[in-house]
Amino acid sequence: MSDISAILTAHAEGALAALSLRSFLEASAVARDAGLTVELLVVLDNPDPATVEALSAARRLGCEVQRVAFADQGLVRNHGVKAVGGDFIAFLDGDDLWSENWLVEAHRVCRSAPGQVIAHPEVNWFFGNSPWLYFLPDQTDGFHPSLMRVANPWDALCMAPAAAYAEVPFSRRAITDGYAFEDWHWSMETFAAGYVHRVAPGTIHFKRRREGSQFMEARANRSLTRPSPVLTYAWTEHRLESGNADVAGGGP
Repeated sequence: MSDISAILTAHAEGALAALSLRSFLEASAVARDAGLTVELLVVLDNPDPATVEALSAARRLGCEVQRVAFADQGLVRNHGVKAVGGDFIAFLDGDDLWSENWLVEAHRVCRSAPGQVIAHPEVNWFFGNSPWLYFLPDQTDGFHPSLMRVANPWDALCMAPAAAYAEVPFSRRAITDGYAFEDWHWSMETFAAGYVHRVAPGTIHFKRRREGSQFMEARANRSLTRPSPVLTYAWTEHRLESGNADVAGGGP
């Protein structure tokens, strides 16, 4: 069993996927230099020819490569989780980048309370359409759970214990039924299950924003997250009445 399973998912990112693969490999090399064992998996979901070509060197460079036909990011991630065996799992999308220190620092944060912590980058640096910076909150630093009713404070490009993905799999995308934002729903459900979302200081994820993305499609269709206890005022009030320590740590 490896310390970390790193999973790169790709669809129709074209040439950008080659840059993501390079970032994926560089962060993995830094982690290995730090003494960690890293398993590498690339999952191609209904890939277009340009994306296949961009990632054609992945197997030669030490990655396992699998092709699937889900056309659903959440289901692709669930598939990847079942295909790897690391203690902790980290995802990267096929048009995004990690800072080189991401795997090392995220693993350090996760190991601070094994089986309880989910690590996120300190900053999401969005590029492309609507460039901006987002500094992610640390759940243990004055975080209020009611924030999750109006926005997703985190996302799925994190590092989490393998057990967290098994306990809380990603939901299926269902735009026609009015449901999307699988990352947001996963954040709420892991919070409710007692996992603690922490920030790995000094780390950055570079994330592409583009017209036609699944996020933009969901917003255009005014989709909602699936139901979660975190969306209810009664749930939040119970957490507040239980005291700040319980709010910070989630819990039953």
